[in-house]
Amino acid sequence: MKRGLRRCMLALLGVLTLAIPSAAEMTRPAAPPVAGPPPVVPGCEQGCETMFSAALPGGHRLDGLHGVGGNVLAYWDGANLVDTTQVRGSDGQPYERVTAGLCGAGRCAVAFEFGAHSAAVAALRVDTKITVVDTAVEGVAADVRDLNGDGLPDAAVRQSTYEPSFALAPLYWVTYVQQDDHLVPTGCTTPVQAYEEAPITAATGACPTNV
Repeated sequence: MKRGLRRCMLALLGVLTLAIPSAAEMTRPAAPPVAGPPPVVPGCEQGCETMFSAALPGGHRLDGLHGVGGNVLAYWDGANLVDTTQVRGSDGQPYERVTAGLCGAGRCAVAFEFGAHSAAVAALRVDTKITVVDTAVEGVAADVRDLNGDGLPDAAVRQSTYEPSFALAPLYWVTYVQQDDHLVPTGCTTPVQAYEEAPITAATGACPTNV
């Protein structure tokens, strides 16, 4: 009888041992939550192509996207979408394509193309949201870079003299530096009929007066 009772007690202890989790199991950290899919940027429901991605302080960034409805600018805080906007031209329509973007000190300059031979540059302020603060005069080509080394993004827009006609006229660049949230023109390059790269420093020459 005692022998049978002893066997029962040993069997019960075995079951309890199996039921009690080990110390390693009790101290094992919980599995991290599985991240969900990134948010869909409004205007990119059918997909967008990223034309540029500019880093900003504090883990923020500005993405320039091209979708079926035209340009889309998306402002991120890490994986969180903070704000989006579309930059519109003088006709009130969104520019069709983002081509380049540059940011510095909470300011950005973004270049766009639209139509067959048209371009523009917008100046933005990015803090709690995207604010379009200034748009340069639209031209036939546009470029963004820091032209004066102050850490702020500047711009260059190529224009036509329209003499004797738009198709045959010499072209020149107008450069702009960013001051107090505005793109301020500094001068022009000499008009030429050949292809010419955008300036890498601010132009100071006289601008054509027939435009």
